[in-house]
Amino acid sequence: FKQLSLDFLDKEKTLDAQVKERTNELLERNTQLETLSARLSKYLSPQIYSSLFRDNKSAGSSTKRKKLTVFFSDIVNFSDITEQVESEDITRILNEYLNEMAGIALKHGATIDKYVGDAVMIFFGDPDTLGVQEYARACLSMALEMQDRLKQLEMEWLDAGAERSFRVRMGINTGFCTVGNFGSPDRMDYTIVGSAVNLTSRLEQSCEPGSILISHATWSLVNEIVDAEERPPLTVKGFGEPVRAYAVRELNAAKRSAV
Repeated sequence: FKQLSLDFLDKEKTLDAQVKERTNELLERNTQLETLSARLSKYLSPQIYSSLFRDNKSAGSSTKRKKLTVFFSDIVNFSDITEQVESEDITRILNEYLNEMAGIALKHGATIDKYVGDAVMIFFGDPDTLGVQEYARACLSMALEMQDRLKQLEMEWLDAGAERSFRVRMGINTGFCTVGNFGSPDRMDYTIVGSAVNLTSRLEQSCEPGSILISHATWSLVNEIVDAEERPPLTVKGFGEPVRAYAVRELNAAKRSAV
């Protein structure tokens, strides 16, 4: 009986050691996974990250049709600026610009689709939605706050030695888009496609530097809270009829609280 007891104690000690070893391995593995997850979150919009990692949704190829408000922006003559400014300075300025714009976008509930150099593509209304009008107003409020912040950044950059001003064009449109995962089994991209996306890009390209140009579809959702001037109809590539567009001036002071 004594020998059996000793054998049992030895086995228990061995099991305890194995359990501790496995526990440490699991803790280390969990730490590695948390670190990897944190790194991946930097490459995904928070809404998409949550949808994939917290809601246990599949990353397979799937799409849906939704009415979204889409936003495009880019820095005017950015290619010329990069030729005149040292690469270290332009990298610092571009990263600061994108960081500031991303912070404002996330504050207003936007889904950041992608950065293409200095260009930014954003949409409202997916994966989460609060209503078409609510998100159209949120997008407009975001764009105006971005322009206000850009004026401050421009002064800081000029004081730091930049030799030319920075102007950003912004286009906003509301319409039905196909949204979801596009790509191959090895490389997926959660994005939006469709004529509404193309029109937003055309509006941004037609916009005056430092201004915001919105489509009639967006204007009809935000006209009660914004002062905007209708521009002459635009002839847009890929669209058979002239496009009505409005240059945004400012939020209607009497109704700012509505945004």
